Amino acid sequence: ITSLWKTKSKIDQAESKVKQLEANQAALQDIIKMDINKNYFNLLSAQKKVEVYTKAIDQASENYRIINNKFNNNLATTTDLLDADVALLQSRLSQTFIKADALLAYYRLLHVSGVDLLDHLKKYSK
Repeated sequence: ITSLWKTKSKIDQAESKVKQLEANQAALQDIIKMDINKNYFNLLSAQKKVEVYTKAIDQASENYRIINNKFNNNLATTTDLLDADVALLQSRLSQTFIKADALLAYYRLLHVSGVDLLDHLKKYSK
């Protein structure tokens, strides 16, 4: 008779452990989904920034062209030309940095999604 009480308590303990493990698994799945979503939105943000910096390069190039024409016609100073050149170089550098950030965001998304990065690189490097 005492073994019935012990067996029932062991069954209850086992069932509670199963429920606890299921809750832990659900929590872990939620964390993974949130991490994937975060990295996905970071990638989208980086891609939008690349577009913005591309437009910034276009604008800086046009500004440099205008200032250079003014400089050639003695309507702008060397300082104006240098400022326009610095702005163009800065926009190119910024675009390069954000492209690197976008690539990093892409690989982070692949990593948290469970994609093997080495296989992915081999597949797309050909």
